[in-house]
Amino acid sequence: MNWIKPLTIVEYVFIGLFLLIYIVYFIRTYLIAKRLGTTSRSVVIKFFIRTGYLGLCIIGLLGPSFGVSEIEAQATGKDVYFAFDVSRSMDAIDIEPTRLEKVKFELIKNLNALKSDRVGIVVFSQSAYIHIPLTYDKDALKLFIQKLSSDLFTESGTDLNTALKLIQGKYNSANANSHRAKVIVMVSDGEDFGQLASEVILDLRKNRVSFLVLGVGTPQGGKIKEGNGFKKDKKGNEIVSKLDADYLKQLAKVLNGKYFQLSNQVNDVSAILKEVSQLENNWVDTRKMTVANNKYFYFVFLGLILMIIDILITIRTIKL
Repeated sequence: MNWIKPLTIVEYVFIGLFLLIYIVYFIRTYLIAKRLGTTSRSVVIKFFIRTGYLGLCIIGLLGPSFGVSEIEAQATGKDVYFAFDVSRSMDAIDIEPTRLEKVKFELIKNLNALKSDRVGIVVFSQSAYIHIPLTYDKDALKLFIQKLSSDLFTESGTDLNTALKLIQGKYNSANANSHRAKVIVMVSDGEDFGQLASEVILDLRKNRVSFLVLGVGTPQGGKIKEGNGFKKDKKGNEIVSKLDADYLKQLAKVLNGKYFQLSNQVNDVSAILKEVSQLENNWVDTRKMTVANNKYFYFVFLGLILMIIDILITIRTIKL
């Protein structure tokens, strides 16, 4: 016989208190019955009945399991890719300490919200590559998120098409996991994106990829950190990078997605992860599992019968 729950100090204390109280009660009842010249036989009977149903109820609570049965378990989940813009504009300081550092901190803090989902990261600037493939290992993901930096690419500019084509290619090649719901979460300030290719839009719609956007930054913008100073243009003027929220909102609308924002005043990171977790899971796999049968109800039922018998038996020979 297997047990779902072991005996703990709580059960031992409860049993000890029951025995202590009942011993005091039994001695008191015996002495009164002896003084009155009556019998305390019914008290003894009640003691064994109460001990019986107390023991049966405790056994039931511990979850005795014997015998096995097969059940079918369906696994569900999503494949979630975060597309991180790591262009130089993500080093802007309109969000403290920078846009990129802030979103890294918030994502690491809230990542465990995606419990049953596989998560991967694609980084992009003018080009794109897989920073970490799809995985269930949230600790590994946090390490790779911590390593995100604008130094991952040497070229300037931002091309979202390369990132989305790369992710869609990964989704299309994953035939074994074609049943999984597919989600892309894009993290960017929306600056210098250019036009999204029509074939990319059609491909994402065709494959029912859910698309969410996290806009990082402020409309007022901020200077871009570079070394010990700030990034300058060819004329020597300090560059101010601004969040292009209108473009990102339009992008989300075109792809039937939703727009969220992260700034010093607005923090939608937990909201966007909640949105991901609430998206409908697709069936992934069905497996047969052998489980032990929990027979707690037999013991609880017998305990209830003894409890009813205890109520029906009265003590009539003792007059207090």
